[in-house]
Amino acid sequence: MSRDFDSYIAMLVVMEWRTDCFHTTSVLRVLAGPLVSLVAFVTAACGSPDGTLSGGAGSGNAGGATSGSGGGTAGSGGGSSGSGGEAPDEDQGYKFRAGENGFEIRVDGDHFEPFWPIGVNYSHAIPGTSPGEFVATREQIAEWIETIAELGVNSVRVYTVQSPLFYEELLRHNTEHPDHPLYLLQGAWLKEPEEDPEFTGIPDYLDDSIRIWFRDEIEKVVDVVHGNREIPYGTPENPMNYGRAFGTFTADVSPWLLGWLVGREVEPLTIMTTHELYYDEHCQGMPCEVSYAGTWFSIEHATPMEAFVAEYLDYLTVYEEERYEVKHPMGFSNWPTLDPIDHVVEYEYPESVDDVEQLDLLKIEVAPSFGPGLFFSYHAYPYYPEFILYEPQYQVEDDEGSNSYLGYLDHLRKLYAGRTLIIGEIGHPSSQGSGHYAKSGLHHGDLDEGEQAKAVERSLGTIRRAGMNGAFLFELIDEWFKRAWVVDRVELPADRRRVWYNPMSPEQNFGLIAMKPGAEGVHHVLDGKGDDFLIEPNAWQAGPPLVPQGDVYDPMRTIRELKVDSDEGFLHLLIRVESLDPDGNGKVDWDHVDYVVGLDTYLPEAGDACLDPECVLRTERRIEFLLRIESAEDVALLVDQPYDLFGIWHRKREDWQLYRTAPNDDGLFNPVRTITNNSFWYQGEMLAPIIWQSTGQFRTGLEAERSTSNFWFSLADGTLEVRIPWTLLNVTDPSQRLVVDDHVPGPKTKEVELTTTKTPGFGIMVATLGGAEEKEGQVTDTLPRAQKIDTSWVLPAAEVVSYTWAEWEIPTYHAYRKRSFDDLKAALPSIVPESAKPSP
Repeated sequence: MSRDFDSYIAMLVVMEWRTDCFHTTSVLRVLAGPLVSLVAFVTAACGSPDGTLSGGAGSGNAGGATSGSGGGTAGSGGGSSGSGGEAPDEDQGYKFRAGENGFEIRVDGDHFEPFWPIGVNYSHAIPGTSPGEFVATREQIAEWIETIAELGVNSVRVYTVQSPLFYEELLRHNTEHPDHPLYLLQGAWLKEPEEDPEFTGIPDYLDDSIRIWFRDEIEKVVDVVHGNREIPYGTPENPMNYGRAFGTFTADVSPWLLGWLVGREVEPLTIMTTHELYYDEHCQGMPCEVSYAGTWFSIEHATPMEAFVAEYLDYLTVYEEERYEVKHPMGFSNWPTLDPIDHVVEYEYPESVDDVEQLDLLKIEVAPSFGPGLFFSYHAYPYYPEFILYEPQYQVEDDEGSNSYLGYLDHLRKLYAGRTLIIGEIGHPSSQGSGHYAKSGLHHGDLDEGEQAKAVERSLGTIRRAGMNGAFLFELIDEWFKRAWVVDRVELPADRRRVWYNPMSPEQNFGLIAMKPGAEGVHHVLDGKGDDFLIEPNAWQAGPPLVPQGDVYDPMRTIRELKVDSDEGFLHLLIRVESLDPDGNGKVDWDHVDYVVGLDTYLPEAGDACLDPECVLRTERRIEFLLRIESAEDVALLVDQPYDLFGIWHRKREDWQLYRTAPNDDGLFNPVRTITNNSFWYQGEMLAPIIWQSTGQFRTGLEAERSTSNFWFSLADGTLEVRIPWTLLNVTDPSQRLVVDDHVPGPKTKEVELTTTKTPGFGIMVATLGGAEEKEGQVTDTLPRAQKIDTSWVLPAAEVVSYTWAEWEIPTYHAYRKRSFDDLKAALPSIVPESAKPSP
């Protein structure tokens, strides 16, 4: 039977206080909600409060507890809740409990055994969609659930209500596999104030709109897991449900519920503004403490945000117990940025926000009668924040070398001694681009699929070694909508990143299941052969090379054809020459040839007219980018100096960086690079210099062997195949053919974005250079054929290959299990403890 929780009148608790700095006054805090009993203890910076409770407004609360004239606090582990002093009831039917030594699972109905949850974070946002769109089919969801189970894990985590299909398929899977089910860690999402389209004020988690939304979310997830909810589609009449799951939920998966993990990685700046608003309104602008006394969870000497968390843990527990007469372990999702540790090396605000606020949930008191228990969860990765990398006490080693992640987790484990502590997210992306490098090698990207598996294995081993009580891998599938700071300045418009694939974005490539451009069976695979270029050559030519060298290697330098294609992630090029093995020795003799590709990406009349500083090779159609293929391992993309975006996120901009193409004739091109780590200083000592990734220095090899490769060749076919990520060509949205074209001076921020324009298409030209012993400098052939004018060979604009592509709204994609999936599947049994495999 449902209750109208919003109809309750909030309690008023009045606290009188006095300090040496302030006159006597009253602090009132009114919070809407059924379980609220916040008592403000005001603490001035100059002394402790001298306050006594002079009166309290009593009211029955949703769990049957009452607040008497004493107000009630959490000091005794349950305050004045009616059941606070009772012994735990082992017959309440819960399957899991979180205690001093981690999770335990009920076995044979009468006793508990250790349980180590190892799971995967489930995601459903297929390419072209956002998280609030639920278009994945039943077949896809069923396959994903089977894939998670096949990996060898025992749990699956979701962050909010999923579509009814998810719960139906999870129920089906668990019913069909009673001895090896997938347990569910269900989340209840906490919306950021800024996520509300109507938000216009200062971010405040205590705002009524956030509270109402969060209560609605909690009630929905509880009812959904118990298979007892009808959720309507979001409409103007039902705006609360815009961007959220809807439908009829009848699949009861509560028998397999590991616990509730509510909340999210709360933003420290929003906590800061929340606290400032609270203090200004209720504490004369000075920091003050609050307490919350609930039925099952209470807290004293807390910040407003900590009390907020305790309140909603209590809210969910009471709601579930009242409706379904059952309780489950409770946890709130946290992250190192808000851990209750003062990190000595972290920069002060405003240089950094990563240590400016804390969310110390160790203050929460649990009623002794709450058998399922409270657990703690952190989304903790080895490469962020900076204090994980550089804090002196974290500089430890494991069997493979430096591992500051182990140092951090050891510290966290000691802090939470005697408490159940899990890592709710851990993972490494198989992206070409990196967001952050770690000395340990446990990077945020710049890993192929095999390297991804090794990094995840080492991180999981670190989690186990640090004594954590479980871990969840991030994540199941690659998600194209995800934002990564390292590329977000050049993914414009941001709301369209979901319709194209960026291999340079770490956040888009965390999945164990790849989501790659091109339809199933009709997509490019980098193997050098080019038989997946289902098009006629864009240009071809016959006859001898332009300037024969007269040696056996001339066929390597003789260009025959060029094919150009594209998809949602790359520009694809295929160059065919007369032969890559003219001497028949079974290899390419790279010492006698270099290949050069010029790319005009916007205006034919803007860009560099010279392909080299001496201007030996000129082009009438000017170019922005130059690709040089000098060996099987040395393939590099370079950018014309005015168009170089190096340092854009870090606001490092040289005078010659125009952020737009401009006419010039200097033949100077810079390597395409991206800053990943800024320099880091502590007490005047530089602990780490600026680190950048040479993003234009391509990895090479067969894609089947190296998933992040951008170049390979086929000796038998005389072909060289290249794929170039759109971002590296300053394309901000290939689905609309938008490229960078900025005329506004100064650094670029979220407030001052790059300006873009639509390109009519690309111009592409190819040249070969001859010589010997890596001194190739002589122009030997070009496509189109160049003309000799004075001392330069000049490529005619009219004959340069012009390439354009159709725009799109709905992307094509295909999925496959990454190599990392199979590698992890093989490695997991040796990483996780025996308790990860509970008795049937």
